[in-house]
Amino acid sequence: MAPTTDSAQRIQELKQFDEAKTGVKGLVDSGITSIPSIFINPPEVLETLKPSRYTGAEIPTIDLTGVNIPGHREKIVDQIKSAASTVGFFQVINHGVPLEVFDHAIAAVGAFHEQPGEVKAPLYKRGVEGVSLKSNQDLFHSKAAYWRDTLMVQFDPKPADPKEIPEVCRKQVLEYHRQTLPVAELLLGLLSEGLGLSTGRLKELTLIGGQTFVGNYYPYCPQPDLTIGFRSHTDAGVLTLLIQDDMGGLQVKYKEGWVDLKPVPGAIVINIGDLLQIISNEEYKSINHRVLAQSSPEPRISIATFYNPGAVEDVYGPLPELTSPEKPAIYREFTFKDYLTKFFTKEIDSTSQPNHFRK
Repeated sequence: MAPTTDSAQRIQELKQFDEAKTGVKGLVDSGITSIPSIFINPPEVLETLKPSRYTGAEIPTIDLTGVNIPGHREKIVDQIKSAASTVGFFQVINHGVPLEVFDHAIAAVGAFHEQPGEVKAPLYKRGVEGVSLKSNQDLFHSKAAYWRDTLMVQFDPKPADPKEIPEVCRKQVLEYHRQTLPVAELLLGLLSEGLGLSTGRLKELTLIGGQTFVGNYYPYCPQPDLTIGFRSHTDAGVLTLLIQDDMGGLQVKYKEGWVDLKPVPGAIVINIGDLLQIISNEEYKSINHRVLAQSSPEPRISIATFYNPGAVEDVYGPLPELTSPEKPAIYREFTFKDYLTKFFTKEIDSTSQPNHFRK
C-alpha cells in the first residue's frame, strides 16, 4: 500500500534533516523561529510537560566519604541499595574526581557542538562504532524527533582511535573517561554488596566491559512546549554515570508524575539500567527519565557514560543466587547480542526493554 501524502511528506522531512548532517544545532543556527513538524510531539506527551507536584527530594545524594572504612561502607551500601531498589537514581559526591575535570569536559563538549556545521558534518553517521555525531538515533523509528545532538565515543570493547576524537575536545574527553571509570568500578562493587553478593561478583560478569561516552547538547528551542529534549526512556545497559551543567531539565518518573533531578555541583548522577534490573531479578529498578527542551538562550550540556557488558555473545539473565522457589527468575536467559538487536530496532521510548525477555 502506498503511503499517504502526510506520511510521504514526513519521510521526506526526516530524510532532509538527516541528510543535512548538522543536527538540531544546525536548525537553530539557521535562525528558525518555529520547530519543524517532525519534532512536534503527540498530545499525550505534551500534556505531561505540565509542572509536577513532586519535588527533587526523592532523589538522594550519597556521600562516598569513608567508603573503604568498615562501618561507613555498610551505611553507604545501604543507602545505595535503597535508592537502586526504589527510584533507581541517586547522585554521589566526594567520589574522588576533581571538579575541574567535569568543568573542562562540559566546556569541551560545548565547544565541539558549537563549531560550524560543515566542520562537524564528516562525523555525522548512524552507526555506533568509533566516534560519531548523532541527532535522533531512532529518527526513522520514532513518532516524533527530539531536540538534542550527541557526540558519541566508543571506548570499549572496541575502542575508537583517540585521534578520531575531535581535537577541540580530545584531551578533556580522554581525561574525563580515565577519571570516572574507577567510580563506575567502585559503584558496581557497592551495588553487588547491596544484593548480598561478594564485592566482585558483578564484575566477574564483565558487566562494564563496554563503555560508551556521549556528550549531549540541548540547544535553545523556540517552541519548548511542543517538543522534548529527550523523550521518556530507560537506559538499556547496566549502569549510567552522568554529569550535567547547571541548566536543569532532567526529570525522573516518580509515582504518577515527574521529579526534577536538580544539579548538585560536583555530583555524578547514577542510574540503574535495564540489564542490571534483569540480572538482579528486579531487586534493582530501571526507571523512566527524560529531558525537557530548553527555553533558555543558553544550551544544556550533559555527559553520560553507558556501561554495558563487553562480550556480546555472553549469556545473561537473573543470577541464580538471587532466585528461589519463593522468588523464581522473572526473566529468561539471552545473549547480549540479541538484547542489543532488540534495542536498536525499535523506538527509544518508555516501553520497557526487559518486558521483551520476561518468562
